[in-house]
Amino acid sequence: MTSRHLHIILALFLAIALLTACDRAEEPRAQIPDGDVIAVVNGVAIADADFQEFLSLQRMTRPDENLQPEQVLDEMVNLELLRQAAAERGLDRDPEILRQVERSRTNLMVGALFEDWLGQDYTEEQMRAEYDRQVASLDRQEYKARHILLDSEADARDIIEALDADADFEELAREHSTGPSGPMGGDLGWFTADGMVPAFSDAVRAMEPGSHSSEPVQSDFGWHVILLEDTRTAEPPPFEAVRDRVRQILDNRIVQENIEDLRRQADIELR
Repeated sequence: MTSRHLHIILALFLAIALLTACDRAEEPRAQIPDGDVIAVVNGVAIADADFQEFLSLQRMTRPDENLQPEQVLDEMVNLELLRQAAAERGLDRDPEILRQVERSRTNLMVGALFEDWLGQDYTEEQMRAEYDRQVASLDRQEYKARHILLDSEADARDIIEALDADADFEELAREHSTGPSGPMGGDLGWFTADGMVPAFSDAVRAMEPGSHSSEPVQSDFGWHVILLEDTRTAEPPPFEAVRDRVRQILDNRIVQENIEDLRRQADIELR
């Protein structure tokens, strides 16, 4: 076996090996019927079911290697030898390893609990009802605007005064704006309010299409003079395009509700 293969085995399965070592150190191994044993390593039997699971995982994580069963069985034997060597050195009783094993055990149990909570699929009615709730909560208003970014409030007021006198916004942006959109006449394209800093979004929401800001708008970037060109209501994504996302939202809600229920029933003391 090459060093590369050994590295792969160690990286992917050392935690599993140590977990198994700890379990075996405290509990006798369940008897495996002789017909299900495919190898015995220093008296430790390897069951065919364990090997098939190991083989499937290896093929999934190493899809380009055209793995053969004999090769993978050889690797599994080596892994068992490494597990035994680790146990002989007392690593199955090392406090840090035991902490990591307990953490892995907790993660596995929590994952199994989540699967139990999410064991049944959602009906089409549930899915579409959640989709409708999400669409109703969306801020679908979009804005098309330009801006001129300036270093001072006084400069911004001078620009507003020029605009009030019918100066061309795009020309002023190209000449005075310090922002990256200046060469494009300040064009920001279409955007949603949450895509801009709050001060900018609040100003845009209060404007009418075709108008420019009557007061300078300050943000962390400087002072803005804004021209709101147009607004529109965006179409929501079709249900089929976000079906998986809707299912994920329902899953998350079930998990959150169960966790909140557990917290309500628990005696929790934070120190």
